[in-house]
Amino acid sequence: MEHERCEACSFDGSSYQPDQLLGAIRDLGPRWRRVLLDAGAELRLRPAPETWSALEYAAHSRDVTVLHVFGVEQALTVDEPRLPGIAGDDLVQRAAATYEAEDPDSVGTELEESARRLADLAEDSGSRSWSRGIIIGESRSDVRFLLEHALHDSQHHLLDVENGLVELRRAH
Repeated sequence: MEHERCEACSFDGSSYQPDQLLGAIRDLGPRWRRVLLDAGAELRLRPAPETWSALEYAAHSRDVTVLHVFGVEQALTVDEPRLPGIAGDDLVQRAAATYEAEDPDSVGTELEESARRLADLAEDSGSRSWSRGIIIGESRSDVRFLLEHALHDSQHHLLDVENGLVELRRAH
């Protein structure tokens, strides 16, 4: 079984037991809400031109979580569903163009609801079903990997936001 790993933020999906993984996913909404609230006046400010603001990262994490809810639903209800590949950077840049105008309360609520939905889907199916697969483009993933990836993506961006807010506050 392949696990999500990231050297940059020290994420290791293999270190999570099923209940820990689901708990961490459910905690994403409250964590993002706190970060958005704590961002204050820096909420929409970018620490550097190529680095997103706290709100932009939160909206991106919301969208990634929604996408993972869809993937997990498909993997749990269809035998080895096939979806087209995701056009990474182009898709992200188009979505990001609207992120700064979003309402932070709505983003936080939507992210929390999606994270809860993702965890509930996985919990209701039972961890034995987490080996069910989905093919995206040419790559096969399973439910467990999608859960780990959703958690990692959001946690990594929470760290990005924390670092960005430190930079912004240091500059002011």
